[in-house]
Amino acid sequence: MTRPGPPGREAAPQGAGRPLSVIQMVRSDGFAGVERYICQVANALVSRGLRVVVIGGDPDRMRSELDEGIDHVPASTVGQAVRALLGRRDTDIVHAHMTAAEIAAWLAHPVLRVPIVATRHFAAERGSNGPTRLVARMVSRSISLDIAISEFVATTIEGPSVLLPNGVPDRDQAPLDSSTVVMLQRLRAEKAPEVGVRAWAESGLASEGWRLVIAGVGDLRAALGDRARLLGVADTVEFAGQVADTDRLLDGSSILLAPAPAEPFGLSVVEAMAHGVPVVAAGGGAHVETIGNDGLLFPPGDASAAARCLGELAGSRSRRLEIGTALRRRQQQLFSLHDHVVRLEQIYRQVIAGAGPERPASPRPAGR
Repeated sequence: MTRPGPPGREAAPQGAGRPLSVIQMVRSDGFAGVERYICQVANALVSRGLRVVVIGGDPDRMRSELDEGIDHVPASTVGQAVRALLGRRDTDIVHAHMTAAEIAAWLAHPVLRVPIVATRHFAAERGSNGPTRLVARMVSRSISLDIAISEFVATTIEGPSVLLPNGVPDRDQAPLDSSTVVMLQRLRAEKAPEVGVRAWAESGLASEGWRLVIAGVGDLRAALGDRARLLGVADTVEFAGQVADTDRLLDGSSILLAPAPAEPFGLSVVEAMAHGVPVVAAGGGAHVETIGNDGLLFPPGDASAAARCLGELAGSRSRRLEIGTALRRRQQQLFSLHDHVVRLEQIYRQVIAGAGPERPASPRPAGR
């Protein structure tokens, strides 16, 4: 089910020499899952012949991730995002990511007069506080279409949306012969990284020559270091900070641990799947959609159960390969970047034409 978009200016004809022009926008100066998704999608859309401008995100990191020829405009404030939009009068559609970018698109809409689509990356209503939520309600009326990244998000947010799970590039199978477990996530309370550290300690893998690499930043970094010391595993826990080359990190790992209890999607989980890295994840949020029964799920918050899963995988490379191969196949079938951008381009063209897409069937492979 979708809602009709507001009236806007008619898009310029799409013919020879006139590729579809798209703005991908986030209001931020950082680089996390949303920014990584924008870069991957922008590159893939350009490879299909579209013209893409990216607004927002860490300037250096975005530039390094984006293909040559894709314009990038920094925007760490709503005002900067609005000015960047107003400087792009030849666009056909604006794709906004998160509430602040939606507000910027709404403010620029009376001038640009092009449709706005918004990806809902979180299982929550728009806005982080009361005043922002009031503005967000007005903003939502100017958005032609909401895209939900998972069933979990689609069933949590208010109003209709189109389900379009994120996709990631296909990768070669990782060797899975290292003694490394990785947590690749923000170090914030909603991601439950403390559960991961406790699971690591309970698994006993520290005494068997394994190590835990925690890649990510957040306000719990110091507390997690303290916890690792209290549990006697600090010497086997590496805090790698924000890692630029996540493909290299995953390719050199043998297990991904994902303790977030209510993950809206889990881009790092699906990236691990693409590398054929077996995943141990909390059985909540979108993890039940992404890894299904092909990975190992544990009750959210249950560090002891997570520890048992880690031990099972660490003790057998053949078991790691069995699960990793199944997860890699699942990613290629359900979470391919190619399939994602094909569908995304279809959505853009339908919205521009004034005909909202039907809600697609959600992926429900055996094991859901």
